[in-house]
Amino acid sequence: MFIILFFGIILNVKIILDNLIVIPFKGYIEDYNKIVMKRSISKILLDNYLDYKIYTDIKIGTPPKRLPVFINSNIKIFRAKIDENMPNFNFSKYDKYKPMDSLSFLNITKILNLEEFYFLGYSLINETLKFCKIKNCKDELEIKNIQLYTETKKNIINIDYSYSFLEIGIPLSKSTNEQTNVLIDLKNSGAINSSIITIEYENNNEGYIYIGEYPHIYNKNKFNNNDLFTAYTIPNYGINNQIKLNMDKIYIMNEENYLENNIIIFNYGLGIILSTEEYFNNILEIFFNKYINLNICKINIEKRNFNNNYHIVSCNKREEFKIYEFPSLYLFKEEFNFIFELNYKDLFKEIGDQYYFLIVYFPFSSTNFELGKPFLKKYQLSYNVDMSAIHFYKKNNDDKKEIKINNGEKNIIYLIYLMILVVFLSIIFYKKIYHNKRKLRKNELNEDFNYSVPIDDIN
Repeated sequence: MFIILFFGIILNVKIILDNLIVIPFKGYIEDYNKIVMKRSISKILLDNYLDYKIYTDIKIGTPPKRLPVFINSNIKIFRAKIDENMPNFNFSKYDKYKPMDSLSFLNITKILNLEEFYFLGYSLINETLKFCKIKNCKDELEIKNIQLYTETKKNIINIDYSYSFLEIGIPLSKSTNEQTNVLIDLKNSGAINSSIITIEYENNNEGYIYIGEYPHIYNKNKFNNNDLFTAYTIPNYGINNQIKLNMDKIYIMNEENYLENNIIIFNYGLGIILSTEEYFNNILEIFFNKYINLNICKINIEKRNFNNNYHIVSCNKREEFKIYEFPSLYLFKEEFNFIFELNYKDLFKEIGDQYYFLIVYFPFSSTNFELGKPFLKKYQLSYNVDMSAIHFYKKNNDDKKEIKINNGEKNIIYLIYLMILVVFLSIIFYKKIYHNKRKLRKNELNEDFNYSVPIDDIN
């Protein structure tokens, strides 16, 4: 019975390993200490966080080549890019990928005669990729026939291109086009069973994306199923990759200062928060205007793409500027029975002798809040694409030590096997001792047994 129990534990651990993909990521931002004089700090902040890029690396092809993968929240497809158009990114430590040199490369466009892709500048291929199963990537899963687009030169066919990086969109909403949908490919391969995606920040610039299972399954010591709450998102079936949620209340300081626009958008590819006009005007009046009048704070207007003006508030680090008095932003969702709070520690970034407010106003799109890294770093959410739902663990047992699965889930299996072996040998050893005692006891009961005679002489 004891051995059966241990085999059951092994089976459960293996199921968890087989149903989970882990993507470790880092943020790609420009160093503020290397500022180009022609650009202001607020411009660099906007460039860093408006199109905030997180990246990982992956092995593609046969033999495998290691390429950087930029995770783009604005797309749903998976594609390989030719040009190294990422300033200050070190491509030299990665390989180049040439499809024609890969034994597992399959040109779907050519096989199916999909000529329209060439006119769009892309070709559709199948390839073999390796994904991480655990945090430290010591355990990898090879998956064949993953579909992705490869960039080509328009109208030019059969050129042996070389690719510097990959770009992947993790579809957080349902799509009408299933081509190059990485979730569908992972499901079809048996790598995952469900479309559950969790983004977990380890620190300000690093984290993990878990695909395929709930946190209370792969991290039982930190999350509890009884603490899991669910809210359904506003359906989105187009090419847009946004997740929209209708909050019940959004307010400043207290419920008397509630805002009328309650729809929020989650964007893991945004390093800031884009504000509604209503909130921005309110927070200026409640907090910033008095410091603007004292020339401690100012509104920096940064232009991008012609007339797209972004309003960024910056304040001098002076004793008169009481940042700790900043009124928190509260968001209440009834299904979660929880009030999310973003305070001054979450919403200001200190750069040099300035504080920069991470809620930015963009007049062209000011109807809804768009919540990026400041929110997602503080509150861990899980997304269920199939259910169009967001999951939230109301109680996160931070006081408990997390199971060190990042040291390798394989070690757990090896440890269990070792324990089984110890139990098995213990049983054999016990039976051996018991048998010898029984034998000795029988000999002692034989009164005619001569203990002085050697055993060989008896026979």
